[in-house]
Amino acid sequence: MFTPHRTVATLTLLFATFAANAQETASDEQSSLPDDLMNQCLKIAVTGAGKEMSVGALREVCNGLAQSEAGQQSSVRGALEALDQEDTSETQSDPTGNSRLLDRRLSMEALNRANRFLLTPHKRNYLLPVSYQEDRNTAPYEAANSPLAAPQSTEVEFQLSVKILIREGIFGDNGHLYMGYTNHSLWQAYNRDISRPFRETNHQPELILSFINDWEVFGFRNVVNEAIIAHQSNGQSGDLSRSWDRIMFNSVFERGPFAFAINPWYRIPEDEGDGPDDPTGDDNPDIEKYMGNFELSAAYQRKDNIISLMVRNNLSSNNRGALELGWSFPVSSTVRGYLKVFNGYGHSLIDYNHHTTAVGLGITFTDLF
Repeated sequence: MFTPHRTVATLTLLFATFAANAQETASDEQSSLPDDLMNQCLKIAVTGAGKEMSVGALREVCNGLAQSEAGQQSSVRGALEALDQEDTSETQSDPTGNSRLLDRRLSMEALNRANRFLLTPHKRNYLLPVSYQEDRNTAPYEAANSPLAAPQSTEVEFQLSVKILIREGIFGDNGHLYMGYTNHSLWQAYNRDISRPFRETNHQPELILSFINDWEVFGFRNVVNEAIIAHQSNGQSGDLSRSWDRIMFNSVFERGPFAFAINPWYRIPEDEGDGPDDPTGDDNPDIEKYMGNFELSAAYQRKDNIISLMVRNNLSSNNRGALELGWSFPVSSTVRGYLKVFNGYGHSLIDYNHHTTAVGLGITFTDLF
């Protein structure tokens, strides 16, 4: 689920080879790297490690990745394939027998924190060459006298989402501060009549304080808890301007092949201004009525397929919000196919108060896990 990088790929091969050898011994003891492989791992990882990353922390990352690979690779052939593709057919189990779906992602993120030359994927990164949206929202463009008042129903949709570590271990060995950025774009690539413009681009920078966790709650493992300050804007002005600021909390849980996240938020109030033409005023004062004040997301992995669900609502009687279904599946060693179906409000910020159904098909470069 991470962007290709030679250091990560080399370590993946190293750990997978170790896993293949370890399985031949049929040992029931917890996997741990032998001295020679540990030295190789440290030589690779230390080349990009930040000054805050201790040798002990690097050793823990190496052992953690080795344990993850031990549950995922079954042969030396699988180890070679790991250079190009992550095996998602199996997941590590804890001592109680519950599968740990997100351990591989957490281990790889720990390694990325040791390499200051890496950007870590944040949300899904995908490209949908075909994204069809019925019942186009033309009112904002008509009010702005924009050529996009007559958009095509089929366009290109893509998302780029990354984060970078700012500070590690603020509270002892936990509490990692990241800066994240997500770009979600809708491109009228097939609309030659109006010179193929970008219909909408949403920018979301975030400041994320992340805590790795291992609590058991009603049989589910609480893996990560995050406090987030987020700004989202479409970068427009006048009648097309949309933006809001939020304080968000995100908690991720897993059990077996199932994972889910609870993400409530509080909107930071804005001044009303002196009317719709006042640039200092609130562009969308009723956005919470449509976009809600929380989001629930879930994912289920079966072999190489991942089924995902997102529900957004405000728990009010008007029942506005959104529902999104996703399915990702293997296509090649570097990308996965991705089908996304969205129904509701807020497919993009310009459509925050417009109900629509959008169906997109394409590829994802970094998946959920």
